[in-house]
Amino acid sequence: MEYSNECLMNQPMHLHHLPQVVRAKDSYQLDETYKIDTLEVAPGERYSVLVNADDLGTWAMHCHIVTHAENDKGMFGMVTALIVK
Repeated sequence: MEYSNECLMNQPMHLHHLPQVVRAKDSYQLDETYKIDTLEVAPGERYSVLVNADDLGTWAMHCHIVTHAENDKGMFGMVTALIVK
């Protein structure tokens, strides 16, 4: 997956249940990959992550800033799902 932050504030991106393995930042391969639960993407940054989708289910992926992903009517905005069949 690719993350690209084109706004003016950090976006902590979180994928439920499946770890993200960070492999590149700003198109540069990292010397060592690392696993992370929530990836903080600063303005102008781009990240490439790998996800081993080996567990069947529907897993939420969202920004961890509550007002970016949820309001009084439910989930919206920076929310999606990764469906593993």
